[in-house]
Amino acid sequence: MKKVLLLALLLGSFALQAQQFRYGFSIAPARNVVVLESDLYDATVPTYSGFQYGLIFDQTIGKGEYLALTAGFNLNYTECGMLSTDNNAQGDDKEWAVRARYIEIPLTLRLRTPEIGSFVFYGEGGAAWGKCIRAVGDYIETNEAGQQYGDRDMDYFEKDNSGGITYLPSNAGLQLGFGTEVRISDGASLLIGFFHQRGLVSVYDDNHEKSDISLNQTGLRIAGLF
Repeated sequence: MKKVLLLALLLGSFALQAQQFRYGFSIAPARNVVVLESDLYDATVPTYSGFQYGLIFDQTIGKGEYLALTAGFNLNYTECGMLSTDNNAQGDDKEWAVRARYIEIPLTLRLRTPEIGSFVFYGEGGAAWGKCIRAVGDYIETNEAGQQYGDRDMDYFEKDNSGGITYLPSNAGLQLGFGTEVRISDGASLLIGFFHQRGLVSVYDDNHEKSDISLNQTGLRIAGLF
């Protein structure tokens, strides 16, 4: 029994020596689009720009460091919306657009290749959860005469806003991505990768049980790891 424990300790110490913990700062421009499971809105939805930035933490696993757990603490600025031009009996076109701000925590498992020159390539998968701390946007109606009316810069958290739709306070999604790490110097690397986050929950509440409006994000992440 003592030999088994001693062997386990030795293996653990070798593995720990090979592992490394790194941290850094990341930025990520993104494109946002909602996915509709509702017949109340147009099937074609507009695409909006977004931006994320925050801290990144990376822990490699195992002697070969072919695995890594990567977590983050991000401020995620998103914008998304939808249109209704064919579903209104009055003939008015409707447009909703929300500029939301999330505190977001992603967690992914990265599969890493051996170092090839100064490069390590990776693929990753995981999930992200976000708490929405701000949701401000516009609701515009355009009648058949081309006249516009509605409300701008309104709080979409309010239940009785003029748009008739509220923005929900949290979001969750599956995250996939791929990219490369570039070794700049001993102890410093640049991470560049693409990611896609597929929403798992609805971010809007329009008081219709059959409506499911989730948020998808696709972007380029650039991070410095030290």
